[in-house]
Amino acid sequence: MILSYVLAVAAVIIASASQVLLKKKASDAPKSFWKKFLNGPVILSYLLLFTSMVLNSLALREMDMAVLPCITATSFLWIMVLSALFLGEKPTRNKVIGICMILLGVVVSHLQF
Repeated sequence: MILSYVLAVAAVIIASASQVLLKKKASDAPKSFWKKFLNGPVILSYLLLFTSMVLNSLALREMDMAVLPCITATSFLWIMVLSALFLGEKPTRNKVIGICMILLGVVVSHLQF
């Protein structure tokens, strides 16, 4: 059971890294249409995204279906952290407030009334 949670969190972090990698590559101006989509970083990004989908599928074998969307919702937090670390982006006040609201929604969705 714990392994499924580890797989789900790993899948979210890997998918977030994939998105940050795509974002970094999108800021480069490719010289041709083909170089825009057929280059190492973009292909690696799609491979990472595929890996995260496989990990999510494996995690769902043991995990309650209601939990995975809550773990996936934390991807916004991971993207903000990875963008700050690797792209030098500073989190804005609105982004931080939005992420806090998402995390609050995750907590509220698991409260038992």
